[in-house]
Amino acid sequence: MKNNIYSFAAFMAVIILFTSSLFAQKEYNLKYKFTKGKTYLYKSESATQMTQEVMGREMKFSTDVNNVVRFLVNDVSAEGNSDLMFSLDSATIKTSMMGKDTTMNASDFIGKRVKAAVTPFGEVKDIQEIDTVAASNRFVSLSQEINRFFARFSGKSVKTGDTWANSVIDTLKNFGGAIIDSTDYVYTLAGKEVKLGHNCLKIPFTSNLKIDGKGNMQGTDLFINGTGKATGTVYFDVKNGLLVYSEIDLENDMTMATSGAQSMVIPITQSVKANQALIEQ
Repeated sequence: MKNNIYSFAAFMAVIILFTSSLFAQKEYNLKYKFTKGKTYLYKSESATQMTQEVMGREMKFSTDVNNVVRFLVNDVSAEGNSDLMFSLDSATIKTSMMGKDTTMNASDFIGKRVKAAVTPFGEVKDIQEIDTVAASNRFVSLSQEINRFFARFSGKSVKTGDTWANSVIDTLKNFGGAIIDSTDYVYTLAGKEVKLGHNCLKIPFTSNLKIDGKGNMQGTDLFINGTGKATGTVYFDVKNGLLVYSEIDLENDMTMATSGAQSMVIPITQSVKANQALIEQ
């Protein structure tokens, strides 16, 4: 009888160990894995709605931007750091201001190259404009887009339900000054999902941003500050180390103050919906 009890206890221990292993969550080491000499293409779309109030008059603007972003992998180090060369294959910019629709000429941007180094965890470093675009025609900043092109990973193994934080700082130089955009992200690994034919990890995120800067237009100093919030989702092919799709919804409130004899404060609200998708070649 005693031997039967011991045998049963041993059997149950094996069963418990086995079932526990079934429910153990798999851990993932999220890394970008670019191939030297390979070219990647992404379709990037954004729709922006902006409202501002000037001297009691409400003014509304909308902008739709559609790009195809190309990057060539010049080199990959032993540590996984990649030397990338970015350019635009195509760019379409449509605006609606005060009831007038305009399609802007974006030919100045096509083929202009921007170089950057990207770590295996998505941190973008050493952005350099190889081919410059005239300061008066900087409606699209490829350098700024690159800085937010890749989701940032923690550098540690994560499992479903884990979160990690990251911060990104952008500096947009225009109008004789600079606007600094600081964004704090929180990512969460939600699970798996098939996206654009790829087996992906689904990674929702939230972010809080702060905008602060100044410039000058036609001799008038401008001061801009504001805050905003965003939500979005990243779909990442962990096996191939590849961003497949990302989307974001952003809302922010800003004020633009002018100095001089006609000083004023202009409140601005802005909403942006954007996505980028891998184009298979």
